[in-house]
Amino acid sequence: MSLVDAQTEPTSCSAPAAPPAPDDVDAAAVLAEENRQLREALRTRGVIEQAKGVLMAQRRCGPQEAFDVLVTLSQDTNVKLRDVAQAFLDEFLATVPAHAQSDPTAAA
Repeated sequence: MSLVDAQTEPTSCSAPAAPPAPDDVDAAAVLAEENRQLREALRTRGVIEQAKGVLMAQRRCGPQEAFDVLVTLSQDTNVKLRDVAQAFLDEFLATVPAHAQSDPTAAA
């Protein structure tokens, strides 16, 4: 082994990691925000699906039309879709008799 080879061969000691470059920090922040948004979407998906189901039954329409109604209302009022869906469900449930809320066969 020559002196040049010895100088360029990796050593078994690991050097401390260099601080992340600014691009790495930006990428990590973007990924963290994306992760947060995806978790929030998963958490709120149920309420949107429930609101779509109620709209589909009320309007006798398909899922896309029901979703479009919620999106339009969200955009027209500048309120997040999940909040529109929750408000819609709250209002709907306030009009349903209490016995029908606890007994799914009561409406049949």
